[in-house]
Amino acid sequence: MHSDDEHHASETRALLSVDSTGQGVQDGGAYGPYKTAANPDPEADGAVKTDSALKEVRARLKFIFPALAIGIFLAAGDQTIIVSSYGRIGSDLDGLDKTAWLATAYLCTTTAFQPLYGKLGDILGRKPCLLFAYAVFGLGALLCGLARNMTQLIAARALTGIGAGGIITVVSILLSDIVSLEERGIWQGYVNMVFACGAGLGAPLGGILTDAIGWRWAFIVQGPLCALATLLVSLLLRLPPRATEDGGQTKTKRLVQVDFLGAATLITSLTTLLIFLDRVSSADVSRASWLYLLTSSIAFCLFLHVQHKVASHPLTPLRLLFGRKILGAYLALAFGNVGWYGVIFYVPLLYQVTGRFSPSAAGTLLLPGISSAIIGGFVGGAMLKRRGGAGFRQLALASYPLVAAACAGAAACAGLLSTDGASLLATVLAMSLSLFVGGLGNGGGMTATLVVVVAVASPEDQAIATACIYLYRQLGATVGLAVIATVFRRVLAATLVRNLTGMDAHEVVRRVLESLDCLQDLPAEARLVVERAYRDACQVALLVCCALAVCAIVCSCFIKETRSRR
Repeated sequence: MHSDDEHHASETRALLSVDSTGQGVQDGGAYGPYKTAANPDPEADGAVKTDSALKEVRARLKFIFPALAIGIFLAAGDQTIIVSSYGRIGSDLDGLDKTAWLATAYLCTTTAFQPLYGKLGDILGRKPCLLFAYAVFGLGALLCGLARNMTQLIAARALTGIGAGGIITVVSILLSDIVSLEERGIWQGYVNMVFACGAGLGAPLGGILTDAIGWRWAFIVQGPLCALATLLVSLLLRLPPRATEDGGQTKTKRLVQVDFLGAATLITSLTTLLIFLDRVSSADVSRASWLYLLTSSIAFCLFLHVQHKVASHPLTPLRLLFGRKILGAYLALAFGNVGWYGVIFYVPLLYQVTGRFSPSAAGTLLLPGISSAIIGGFVGGAMLKRRGGAGFRQLALASYPLVAAACAGAAACAGLLSTDGASLLATVLAMSLSLFVGGLGNGGGMTATLVVVVAVASPEDQAIATACIYLYRQLGATVGLAVIATVFRRVLAATLVRNLTGMDAHEVVRRVLESLDCLQDLPAEARLVVERAYRDACQVALLVCCALAVCAIVCSCFIKETRSRR
């Protein structure tokens, strides 16, 4: 039995400091303990220097974090940079009906590769993995700007997602490695602030660049910024050497242990599921469509089998993926994130079509949600720090109802939106208030659910558990956004077919789904019908987001206010 003082000490100590037994606490799992003065390498006399180096990392974190923040900002901004410009992108590339894939392809690869980065970071080191992620992200962004058709752009977005997954995951694991649990809340608040800034500013910046010099430059400009982040991290991030527990295995032999089969089956399951949802959204329910669903189900079952029976070092151990103590936090984060992401995705489209705003104006009108998300993340982190790293369940239960209320408010505003001057202004103001409230809830809820896992998971599970957080978050966003897009397209098509008279309704639906430019060629009466159909479809999509946010509230009730005693 440990005394209360010993237990408290174990919670306030940095995750990489020396534990009460004199052994270095593992830096997040198979990564291995850092060498410290109390756990020296018998073949080296630099243990004291290593301990000092670790303290130096913590002391210099306020200087290192801005370098890491550039990558977080870019990865978050790239998720929403298409929000205000995908109408123009789809019109230019004659594939408006495929624009949802620009988000889902990005999220799909991010989802599958985030757990891999946790394991690769254990083998190759955090810093090399982070630099590799920057390189892949920058290359993907440049290829997005150079894409000549929708297929190339979707493939480039998938490549960008591989890099973004590493940036987000490795930075979070680094913070878990370095800072104590009490400080983790405030530092996670900083991460959420940067992430919220990137995710929020991505939409208006993408719209401004689209209106000014073209949507391609919204991607191309990320290349030089990514190079700057790579340079700063290379110079400023200096981690101490690691003690290994692999019996002297080479990195090549350890790489063989990485669960690439698990990643492959997960990607297969996600991709085929998204193809099925895409076909269903276009009213294609043929046998081939159901075959995709069957393939997705079989691949997911194989993924679970590989994790449980086959992989020697599973991508996501089932005890962490479905752990009773942290499953509530995982699901709350997944449902809450996709609910809010759906709002961010469809409100600009509503503004552009029904309100007839430009892409830059539609993106700028998301700023209330951006600023409040920053505030929510910071306040949530400060609250957790003030309470000694406790209270995350209460914070989640206070935050996600705000997201649900914001989704409901946005849906109500969508039904009132029109081009009439006075009515338009009042509706935009009400929508902005809803976005502000939702941003507060999303920022606080994200901080709460992320800190839960750090508090509950044992030190050796930190890296994989942190990767599982982002797996659930991205998995929720990937599948959830595809479901919302399916509902949106079905409602849009059904409404147009029902209300268009004197025209070939199916032809109009095809043209509207391919390009927004066709609205300029429609007669005034037909254009009004199309705008109302978009308004109704967006309203239904936002109601789906509200239902998902309610699910986040329910899941928050099952969050366990417990901590690891290890």
